[in-house]
Amino acid sequence: MKMNLSQFKWMRMLPACLLLMAGFQMSCKDSVDTGDIYTFTGQTITDFVEADSSLSLFSKILEKSKVSKNSKSSAKALLSARGNYTVFAPDDDAVKTFLDSIYGSTEWDIDTMSEDVANKITHNCIIDHGTMKALLTSSLVKGSTSETTLNDRHIQVDFDTLEGGKFTIILNVKSHITRPDIELTNGYLDVVDRVLDPSTATLDALINEVPNLRIFSLLLQKTSWADSLRPIRDEVYENIPAQEKKNEKYFNYTCPPHRYYGFMAFVETDSVFVADWNIPEPQFSAGRLLNEGEILEAIKTKCAEAYPNATDPDMTSSKNAINQFVSYHLVPFKEPYNLLVRHGSEIGFNTDLPDQLPMDIWTYFHAMGKPNRLFKITHTVYNQYHINRMSYHDNSFYGTMKETSVVDPGLLINAFNAPYENSCINGHYFPIDGIMLYTNFTRDAVLNERIRYNIAQYLPEMMSNDMRTGYMKSAYHYYIPYKPYPYCENLLNEGCDTDYRTPAIAGNTGWCGIESDQFAFSNNFDVTFRLMPVPFAGTWEIRYLVSNIPERGLAQGYFGTNPKNLVATGLPFDFRIEGGNPRIGSNVVADNVAGTDGDSLLAIENDLQMRNHMYMKGCKTWCRNYFGVAHPESKALRYRANSLRLIVYRGYMEPDKTYYFRFKTLLTEPSAYLFGDAFELCPKTVYDNALRNEDIW
Repeated sequence: MKMNLSQFKWMRMLPACLLLMAGFQMSCKDSVDTGDIYTFTGQTITDFVEADSSLSLFSKILEKSKVSKNSKSSAKALLSARGNYTVFAPDDDAVKTFLDSIYGSTEWDIDTMSEDVANKITHNCIIDHGTMKALLTSSLVKGSTSETTLNDRHIQVDFDTLEGGKFTIILNVKSHITRPDIELTNGYLDVVDRVLDPSTATLDALINEVPNLRIFSLLLQKTSWADSLRPIRDEVYENIPAQEKKNEKYFNYTCPPHRYYGFMAFVETDSVFVADWNIPEPQFSAGRLLNEGEILEAIKTKCAEAYPNATDPDMTSSKNAINQFVSYHLVPFKEPYNLLVRHGSEIGFNTDLPDQLPMDIWTYFHAMGKPNRLFKITHTVYNQYHINRMSYHDNSFYGTMKETSVVDPGLLINAFNAPYENSCINGHYFPIDGIMLYTNFTRDAVLNERIRYNIAQYLPEMMSNDMRTGYMKSAYHYYIPYKPYPYCENLLNEGCDTDYRTPAIAGNTGWCGIESDQFAFSNNFDVTFRLMPVPFAGTWEIRYLVSNIPERGLAQGYFGTNPKNLVATGLPFDFRIEGGNPRIGSNVVADNVAGTDGDSLLAIENDLQMRNHMYMKGCKTWCRNYFGVAHPESKALRYRANSLRLIVYRGYMEPDKTYYFRFKTLLTEPSAYLFGDAFELCPKTVYDNALRNEDIW
């Protein structure tokens, strides 16, 4: 289905307005501003619920429920106030079914319901959109809602056709929308036939509950990886007073309210193990697995063939073949299915039509465990997600970047595992259609390419705490705290202020960067990034994607494996020099685009000259943010002189080592800042290939 993002029209306003809007928060307030209650003409959500006889039980539940554990305001008061809310309200039959199951009896009294039970119902069905418009069902896409409920959970979304050809929207596997898009003065209400009751299990427990994942669950238990999938929230961070997390200078920026942990597992169902590896089907009696030994022996044989150097017999060891097999399926953060690959500002992408993709887009995931291993997820123009897909694209100088041939389609990722839940309190699992292995082909072919990733992609805390927004939300400035310890383990930002910026429009030109989001490090910045691992040993370039303007900083770079003792990389990096400066030379020759008379050979020669200065033009795939219409090619970062890729290191790197890169300011002015968007890890086989130049995309 298509998303209606007309709510983004306000983002064309002036930058000053954006900065003001950045201070607003999406989450609901702990107390309701009663000055806004009952000031509308027409019905609020509360008015409608109270007047609708089929929602009488839900009306009483709203009275009993509190907005949060620290609030005295009721959900009823919240939905009477001015705002933008989406409510998936269960009808009376749905509430009766739910409470029958809760109490184990039909003999219950709604008037004596506990506040906890009321909260369980309301917190999972209300989304507070803050300044953004509430959801129409026409804006829902397969996967999950882009925003979370009062319970900090995404709502899973799927579509089906009922008997007789009637279309239906399914929420959290079991709930159907029966009356959609009831427009009220403070949002939309949709009536559902089942209470939204997402699983409160941790990911390991959820997988263990699913009948068609017996084999993968067994492997999680035997390798002890199940233990790693249980953390939910950093309680130390939870109890730190807000004023200790945040610099007063950034009082109007959003500071992460929580530090949730998250995980994803890409799993083979039992039927895939049986069909692809000839593993015996699980046999149960009285809840006990009868053929566990036979299954493990068959798995052991297959894993030994896949990972012959992992010979430790202890399945909890990272040097055990089964352990390495399991860990390659796991990721230490959570993302909804429809956000596995981020979009936002690629050429031809229209934010109003997010399911109509102009080209394949992909990203990279660092699997849990050892050794260091990456896998690639590609979102194709067919609106499917594949793991380690190997294909060729028209990436010539005047190409279209369309896929031209497929060497290996990779593994198809399924959004759901119906009729079973695949989302839980700390993550998701996604069934795949084949056996997931890290092979020589994966390492030497699939990953033998330029590895480009947004900085936030490698910060699990930002992914799991719903801070990466892409094109789907309003403009936000997040202040990423570093006291009493860094919020992000892979970002050592102690001593400098970190401003993370989600999509925004700066005048008519837009912010520049891939996937829309970017960082600014200020106040005498000194910041160290943990880098994604390289897939194979050899000579690699590390590139830092920047946008140079005079207000930015001057920094020394440092590189190495010990974050506390990195080695200086050479001359300082001056981010104040604009691209047209002869020291960079980005605008010496223009490509033939938007009416210019560029020449591809001259442009390529210009690219080579820039490389001699350790610079490259911005990539052609991504554009300046531009909402509401398809991003035109003329707005590509390549055609903006100040959008650059700075080659910060070139040298030998190994896959089993963890590398870090540090930028330390050389200026005394605290106002100078380091802009950050993305890194590229590029092997010599790509940037110095005798058969073909590295593409401009």
